[in-house]
Parts: sequence; structure tokens; C-alpha cells
Amino acid sequence: MIRPARRPPTQILHARHQSGAALVISLVMLMVLTVLAISTLRTSSLELLMAGNAQYRENAFQLAQTGIEAALRGGDPVTTADCAAPDVEGPVAVAALGGRYQNEICYRGESFSPGSSIPVTTFNFEVAAEGTTDQRDARVRLVQGFAVTGASGR
Repeated sequence: MIRPARRPPTQILHARHQSGAALVISLVMLMVLTVLAISTLRTSSLELLMAGNAQYRENAFQLAQTGIEAALRGGDPVTTADCAAPDVEGPVAVAALGGRYQNEICYRGESFSPGSSIPVTTFNFEVAAEGTTDQRDARVRLVQGFAVTGASGR
């Protein structure tokens, strides 16, 4: 009895013709996804750092604004100081904003109020406030002029 030649199963035939293309393609796709994930992570951490810096700068601005308001509320400024030697207030800590401010008030001279039939002396001042945050040492310097009208003299 003659036996017909045995044919190998279809799985063996297919295994001989596969070259591993699916493995190579999946590894390339995995590498692309990994690079994309790392890039997204770095971008989001940089954006978080930038948002934090903007917040600290805003806090420093608020501290400087608080310093200017404190100088304007302070009553009679020292009128004997000039801008070469300003009246400097020491650093004042503000716990709510997490930082401190420092003021400099200087005298800019006197003038007369225009448009008035009675000459009224006006004393001109300039206040500079610097706000500094405790974290990341963000700094903002604001300068504002103000005048005291009708003062009795220097």
C-alpha cells in the first residue's frame, strides 16, 4: 500500500513565510507613543512652572501696591527729604501674600496750584514700593507720585 505524501499542517506553512513585520511595527509604534508621552509630560510641567511664576509675580505686584497704599495712608510725609536721600521704610512682612514690601518716599519740590486766584502751595512727592515674595524671590517695583495741597510749609 502506497501512502500519499504527507502535507504539513497549514500552521507550519504560514510560520515559514512570516518575517516578523508585526513585531517590528508594534515596537516602532510603542517607541513613538513613548516619545509623545515624554514630550507631553515635559510640556505640562513647563506650563505648570510658568503659571506658578505668573502667580508669584502677581503676589509681588500686590505687595508693592500694598506698600504704596500704606505710604499714602501714612499721613504727613517727611517733607525735608529729597530724592537724593529718600525716606526709606524698612521691610514690612505681609503674611497673607507670603512676602514683604519696602517703601521709599522722596520730596520732588513744591508748586502752586494752577487756575486758582489764591496761590496754594502744593508739595509733590514720589513713593516707590518694592514687593518681594518669599518663594522664588519674585520682585516688582512700583513708582507713584502724589501731592499734598494746602500744607502749612516744610
